[in-house]
Amino acid sequence: MGVRLAENINQIYDKTMKRILTLSNTAVINLINALFEKSFALDSEITYNWTESIKDNLDRIIADAILTVNGKDKFHIECQIDNDSTIVIRVFEYGFQEALKYKVAEGDKIILTLPQAKIIYLESGRNTPNEVSLIIRTADKNEFEYTVPTMKLLEYSIEELNKQRMVILMPLYLLKLRNDISKGATAKNALELKELMNNGIIKSIEENHHVGNISSGDSRVLIGLLEKLYKHLYGNIELFKEEGVANMLAEKLVLDFEVAEEVAREEKALEIAKEMLRDGEPIEKIMKWTKLSADAINKLRMKIN
Repeated sequence: MGVRLAENINQIYDKTMKRILTLSNTAVINLINALFEKSFALDSEITYNWTESIKDNLDRIIADAILTVNGKDKFHIECQIDNDSTIVIRVFEYGFQEALKYKVAEGDKIILTLPQAKIIYLESGRNTPNEVSLIIRTADKNEFEYTVPTMKLLEYSIEELNKQRMVILMPLYLLKLRNDISKGATAKNALELKELMNNGIIKSIEENHHVGNISSGDSRVLIGLLEKLYKHLYGNIELFKEEGVANMLAEKLVLDFEVAEEVAREEKALEIAKEMLRDGEPIEKIMKWTKLSADAINKLRMKIN
């Protein structure tokens, strides 16, 4: 029963990570560049290779993601909530299965190229390793060592995550206060949680959207994931309900939806105005049909010209 509960809890973070990794190319490339110290162009093509295997009890195991950038470079990202060192076996297994699909024969040799991998520890402690290794040893004592570096999410500050453009991990940063709150929720915790969400996580998402590190769609998804993780982690704590922690997040979601609708209306109006300008329609008529200002239409005309 305990094993099944742990699996269900892990699935919450796995699903969150999978959704994060399917955001806009710009957002995901920013993350890959930071995690693997690369410099891919933000318009690089991403191909997803979701990998699964079947356990003895017939449950499916799905890797977080093996991504191919520009049809060539492969990266494997896994997340882990605890210090279970056996994760390196799963990472190797997924990578090996992926490498088999693209094996290369050179004379009497078969070459398998495993994806470059990284494990993100969502929580970490004194014993959380900087890398995990798997030793494969044959009976005649030949050895092969497979090593995967790790990232300890909560050891980064919000400022560091922003600087490295890893904002799409921000909803998972809600785990920052979990250990303290698990010892007993207090009014101080409620204030800290409001501050973390409002002036930390949400503010970071908004600022990254403003500078173009993530799209408006990415921003809405990240806020939605933040709400889901809040409900999972802290939604049943009565004190937080009394302190209105969730209300603040709900108001933000409503505001974001209203802003998104306004942006969509303006984008539609600009598209209509663009077509009317190309058809030679007068500004007065375009203003009447689109509700855009003369200044906005003139700026659009200059862009078209």
